[in-house]
Amino acid sequence: MLTKTFFKALLVAASVSGVYAHPQRKNTDGTSERVQSGGGGGRQAPPSVATKVATVDGKTVAANTTVQALAVAAPNAAAVAGTSTKSTVLIFARDAASAYSATSGLQGYAIPYQVVTVPQAGITLPQLNSSSTAGNYGAIVILSEVSYDYGGTLGFQSALTAAQLAQLYQYQVSFGARMVRIDVFPGPAYGATALGGCCNTGVEQLISLSSTASFPTSGMKTGAGVSTAGLYHYPATITNATIATEFASFGPATGFPTKSTAGVINKIDGRQQMVFFIGFATEWSATSNYLQHAWITWATRGLYTGFRRTYFSNQVDDMFLISDIYRPAGRTYRITTADMDQHKTWTADIQRRLPAGSKYFLDIGHNGNGNIEAGADLGGTQCGIGPIEYDEQIDTPLEFKKPLGTGKNLWPSTPTTYPYTTTCTNLDPLKVWFAKAANRDVFAHVSHTFTHEDQNNATYFDVSRELSWNQAWLKQVGIAAGNKFSPNGIIPPAITGMHNGDAIKAWLDNGIKYVVGDNTRPVLMNKENEFWPLISTVADNGYAGATIVPRWATNIYYNCDLPACTVQEWIDTSAGSGDWNALLALEKNTNTRHLFGLHHDPYMFHQANLNYVTAGMTTINGVSKKLSLIQAWAETVTQEFTRLVSWPLISLKHDDTALDFINRMARDKCAPQLSYTTNPTAKTITAVTLTTTGNTCSVKIPVTVPGTVTSTQGFTTEKVGSDPLTIWVQMSGSPVSFTLSTPVAY
Repeated sequence: MLTKTFFKALLVAASVSGVYAHPQRKNTDGTSERVQSGGGGGRQAPPSVATKVATVDGKTVAANTTVQALAVAAPNAAAVAGTSTKSTVLIFARDAASAYSATSGLQGYAIPYQVVTVPQAGITLPQLNSSSTAGNYGAIVILSEVSYDYGGTLGFQSALTAAQLAQLYQYQVSFGARMVRIDVFPGPAYGATALGGCCNTGVEQLISLSSTASFPTSGMKTGAGVSTAGLYHYPATITNATIATEFASFGPATGFPTKSTAGVINKIDGRQQMVFFIGFATEWSATSNYLQHAWITWATRGLYTGFRRTYFSNQVDDMFLISDIYRPAGRTYRITTADMDQHKTWTADIQRRLPAGSKYFLDIGHNGNGNIEAGADLGGTQCGIGPIEYDEQIDTPLEFKKPLGTGKNLWPSTPTTYPYTTTCTNLDPLKVWFAKAANRDVFAHVSHTFTHEDQNNATYFDVSRELSWNQAWLKQVGIAAGNKFSPNGIIPPAITGMHNGDAIKAWLDNGIKYVVGDNTRPVLMNKENEFWPLISTVADNGYAGATIVPRWATNIYYNCDLPACTVQEWIDTSAGSGDWNALLALEKNTNTRHLFGLHHDPYMFHQANLNYVTAGMTTINGVSKKLSLIQAWAETVTQEFTRLVSWPLISLKHDDTALDFINRMARDKCAPQLSYTTNPTAKTITAVTLTTTGNTCSVKIPVTVPGTVTSTQGFTTEKVGSDPLTIWVQMSGSPVSFTLSTPVAY
């Protein structure tokens, strides 16, 4: 029998409480790329909290949270006195691990928050207001009621006392702060009653939004069901419509023949709260990452420092190279102009089908030596010295740290500069295709080095040649003149050289500041903040100053051109199970989780994945089409994303992605904070004031508003598709205030 637990799970409570805050808070040389397991970057779920059987209103229900609400004194609804409130979100959680299900979404937006971890022994509340008119928190979140099993007749009870809840409720009334409660057992306090607990293994019950009227700027769609698999929950019915309004519902399931209530918004005694009758697990659940935008938008009223934007960048490595195919063994694949023609047409087609404001394109990483190889094969002596060739490289350990100055040059010593003519490069039809601006400018472009030499044990000489020759080739063939070219970045071959100080120095000496990493390798991720890049250091990387941008791997493998190949490699290397449809279902779930988590990391693909000419049919949402691997992946992910939200999907070129990460880190370090100016009589927010540390910052700070402001004061504004208005504020020594054109109700 299934033990009914939250698979998101929660750590056993610590013996002491804690408070913490966030400030805003391929291959021509015979080598092969390492196989990277797709979907990296997920967090380890904390241990689970087992349920106990309880009888409530004559029903036997397994629950692991409070089933009987405490008797809490009603707040004084007339005591509305606040005139200003900080926007910081106050979060109560059993521990830091479970708090992630609230903090991760706020971090995605860059909304400031403070976590209070509540052990079973209880806590003292933080100071809620600094004066009778100035509040310290714009919203309050309580996860799983911070409940513990106290044993005996007490069972599960909140570690927050009735008096503390009364204090929080009074703060809500006095300062207009909204409360969010996630993972709640339905009861009279919420105007609802539980129909039972759900679900046993193998039982699916979809959850969807039934109304977004209370959070219209969320851009979320109603009636679009998503899975609750692994998320224990309590289907409910509303019993007191005077205090409860449904915003989310569960679909029918085994044991629940009709739709039921999944979440309500309560208006009680002058305060408001949004209540979810389901647990969240944003570390692994796409559903949780999706639903979090309902509560974040509602709790903040769509008024916050930070911004919501979905960047969806697909990078294609190894262009111009020949790839050895995994299965069937002995095959190779090099992309053709017919493949590229179709991807050009498809790019325009998918762009038309994406939400307003979208801008989608592939970002292609080029290896110029592959062009020379093709020309030499076709043109005899017209390519002079021919392509660069060298002895096979010896593989190194994944995180190999090369001592500075060691290694052996593989490149020939002469010629010292790029020697090839257009007579040579034009022998390759693929180069001729890319040289046409009408083709070239459909895509973004970046260097992937000249020959694809692994850089873990490479010398400064070799890496410098790899970079400078490819730069010369990109300029000669016209790719560097493209409207989406990245001159300051490379995709390192097989993501090597990350601990080679000689390689990193060569990057920087050749104008290369931005590289991508690999999220399956934690050492290449920023340990302080998952939304920041990693900046290389002498201690960790051998040389300081390069920016390493996180990048997602997928289960579309570098050495596959057809579904059967990538499915087999998925099974052989990543414990995959199933067919092409199963793999795409996994990719849909994994990568919508990343997108709804507001991660801006690009995704990794390779030239073989663009084989369209010999591709078969793939069925997505009932429609069968001939699609390449990358097309099938992108269609699967984007169709699911646009089924759920109306947000634009925007691709960035390599260098712009790096700047996005760099600017995010710089903004966070300025500790932006938004304060609400409130009218206690009208119970509205009338204005906002932005501050940072010293009221200065080297980069612009985004402020998002649900409507408009009376004056943008000359600052840059951004309104993309249906996304809300964002004002990009340059701080210059003083707080900056904006008056809302229409006051926002508490």
